[in-house]
Amino acid sequence: MDDNRSPASRLLSRRSVLGSAAFALAGLAGCTGASSEPTPEPIVDQPARQETNETATDRCETPEIRDSDDPLVVEFDSREALGCRGTRLDGFEDLSRWETYDGSIGADLSTVNKGVQSARLVATKDQPRAWICRRFEDGLDLSDRDLSLAVHPGEDDTRATQFRVQLLAPDRDNRVEMWHPVGGVRGWVRLDFGPTEFVGDPDLTDVREVRIQTWVGGGTAVSCNVDELRTTPKLSEPTVVLTFDDIHTTQYENAFPIMQKYGFPGVAGVIPWLTDEPVRLGADRLAEMRDAGWDVVSHPQGEKALPAYSVEKQEEMLRTSKQWLVDNGFEDGARFILWPLGRADEATLDLGAKYHYMGFLGGRCPSGRITGPQTISRVNGDDVETTLQMLEMAKRSRQSVAIMYHTIGAGGNRITTAEFERTMRRIDELGFRVATASDLWEEQSPRA
Repeated sequence: MDDNRSPASRLLSRRSVLGSAAFALAGLAGCTGASSEPTPEPIVDQPARQETNETATDRCETPEIRDSDDPLVVEFDSREALGCRGTRLDGFEDLSRWETYDGSIGADLSTVNKGVQSARLVATKDQPRAWICRRFEDGLDLSDRDLSLAVHPGEDDTRATQFRVQLLAPDRDNRVEMWHPVGGVRGWVRLDFGPTEFVGDPDLTDVREVRIQTWVGGGTAVSCNVDELRTTPKLSEPTVVLTFDDIHTTQYENAFPIMQKYGFPGVAGVIPWLTDEPVRLGADRLAEMRDAGWDVVSHPQGEKALPAYSVEKQEEMLRTSKQWLVDNGFEDGARFILWPLGRADEATLDLGAKYHYMGFLGGRCPSGRITGPQTISRVNGDDVETTLQMLEMAKRSRQSVAIMYHTIGAGGNRITTAEFERTMRRIDELGFRVATASDLWEEQSPRA
């Protein structure tokens, strides 16, 4: 699937494994890795040659087809189909390759994503963060690869809310910052990382250190897990997905004409039980948008986030929403979901994978090829300056960025119509391909 690479790329993968990497995971936006940070000498690892043959051939198996006659159930679990794509850099089976800058790292045999163990990162109340690193003496070429990592944020008061990755290319004055919030999810998820900041002039053909960090700032302990660090080949071109939650009428009245002018499709998330309300879009308007190239997808929002309901109630809501889409001629979009209120626990994600191939959550960073299809990051379009910054990051990194909108020009703290048009104009100027969820799935699915 991801093995259609040039000899040079395959050599890169072998070199990547020999220099097997680690991400700097972590939490708060306040920790920027500025030059005032101390830089302890990390260990220089020398992995055994045996590991090269073991990891370089790692690839996904053909997904298991579900034995179900239920027309609402999708054919296979997209997490199983995409979660192992690309090349594994580190399975965290040998933690001697890692050094801590702050906090501690240990093997966890009970909370595991793949293999025998995962790495547990811990910071006490007296430590501002859990921070680990690996160094590559000969440099690691990640110029044509994207990164993903399995994370378990932890439980209760000691759970991590954000993960941060730093690539020192070749040093801290020339680095790539990547951070990803996970406050809305529970259990194991895969995060697909993309740059949120370039510092200096990083040379991604010469990555000398990879850091994984979770920041708590002191006074609060944290305990979380990481596993399965992977790389995937970059996309053929940078892509934008424009998503709209809640079917507010301003999406049709204000956003739709502007997008039509630029030839951009969108993704509308439907709350079926609200389609008869005056300020919401009904099936007729949504069909018009579909005929203009949009996807109309599920957005089963209630009074509370889905994890606040019983598993039975969650499944009822997902089925009701998808059935409405199918009954009203939106079968293509029915394969996808925009997670309501940005929250999903393990049971929610399991149900999502039963009825949908992809789910869009909150987040911030762009991403490459999808390895976490139920937790695709979305940038908040109401924050115009951050959105424009992430567009620049995605363009420079040849990645995709999904943008989340609600109302357009309706006042309050939401985006104005002029700000929305400014964003669309910049997307056009940067030459992005604007895709629907269906386009993204067809390009990145195991059958692509």
